[in-house]
Amino acid sequence: MADAELLKRAKTLLDQLSATPRFAGSPEEGKARAVCRAELERAGFSCTELPFEYSQAPGRWGPPIAAAFQAATVLLVGHMAVHYGALEALVVGAVLVCALIWASSHVKRRGIAGFPFQRATSTNLEATRGKPAVWLVAHIDSKSQTIPILVRIVSSVLLAIISALALLVILLSLVVAGVPASVWHTLAIGAVVAALPSMFCFVGNDSRGALDNASGVVTVLMASRLAAAVENLGVLITSGEELGLAGARAWAARATHEIMVINCDTVDDAGGWRCMYNGARPAKITAASETIAARLGFKLAIGRMIPGILADSMAFADRGIGSVTIGRGRLSTLARIHTRRDTSIALTGNGVADGAALLSALAKELS
Repeated sequence: MADAELLKRAKTLLDQLSATPRFAGSPEEGKARAVCRAELERAGFSCTELPFEYSQAPGRWGPPIAAAFQAATVLLVGHMAVHYGALEALVVGAVLVCALIWASSHVKRRGIAGFPFQRATSTNLEATRGKPAVWLVAHIDSKSQTIPILVRIVSSVLLAIISALALLVILLSLVVAGVPASVWHTLAIGAVVAALPSMFCFVGNDSRGALDNASGVVTVLMASRLAAAVENLGVLITSGEELGLAGARAWAARATHEIMVINCDTVDDAGGWRCMYNGARPAKITAASETIAARLGFKLAIGRMIPGILADSMAFADRGIGSVTIGRGRLSTLARIHTRRDTSIALTGNGVADGAALLSALAKELS
């Protein structure tokens, strides 16, 4: 496909997929998925729709509850330190942090699939050519939030910093007596202020999701065409990413550990490229990403997932599958995500075209 034709098709698909909001399991999402299926079948893929059932409750209420719990932990630890002593505060804090880590892990393993409340169904689209060793992944669903994702990221980072400062103050109190109560009062106020945006971050369906994630889907669709030389390639269009990575977790539960996953999420026309991972660094994928980006002349930053951001690659990493998320943007990009301003009007398709070239070359390198 020629560059001009690629750009034209990318823009057409961006406009088409982001014509309406696409909440997980909705008819609008189903129509968008049908467009993806037609594109993939034209590219020579065999497509299968895979329904799954899950609970929306963890994705809807998990982040606000977790933020409130973190803030409450700082408040309680401060109270214990002032009135009972640093050692007691340290023990209480350790217990509460361990409880939060356990609860988070339990929700990932069982809660999203098995929680009995707010049950819902949706569908993943699986497309294969040959016997795939590499999978290109992007989520088709969209959502809005009462708080833009940029504010939520700032909230998460600040809350993490304040929690770390609280730990440092406790450790200091163990060796240096007389830490003023005002220090704990300041940390308590800071924790509450930092947590408030995340505590009031509720899910809606008022965003058309052009950046998040019609852009990632179109990038994957275009890459699957450019990667025609790759005999064994898989494409997975997930649903429920915005509700706890539900679709990716359902699919990853039956996937083998030998595959490699390149997830594409949010591709703007401008800004820096990022290759993000969590857990153990997937050395083979990150090394190939760095090599391909240099060959294409792209500046690609490689590092861990930004706090406050969830992406489908995390579901695969939790299962021990090598995976990364590749995206492009800047602060203004994050400010538009999950808002009514996330439309395709300002998108030209240039970012998608560049991303398609990057993903297709990476898939070929890893296959």
